[in-house]
Amino acid sequence: MSNQKGKPLLTNREREVFELLVQDRTTKEIAQQLFISEKTVRNHISNVMWCICKKGEKHMEWLG
Repeated sequence: MSNQKGKPLLTNREREVFELLVQDRTTKEIAQQLFISEKTVRNHISNVMWCICKKGEKHMEWLG
């Protein structure tokens, strides 16, 4: 997943968090596995969701 300039929409860490999230891991489990705080995990999840929503808005404009 990348933007029009070829830059990835998600950082490597955001991608790692997302992959663990879809494996039904809890915030605490993700934090422990990646050696980061639970707050950092929540921030990464928020960033991922923002990117997904923005990408969805662009598709909706195109379908519009």
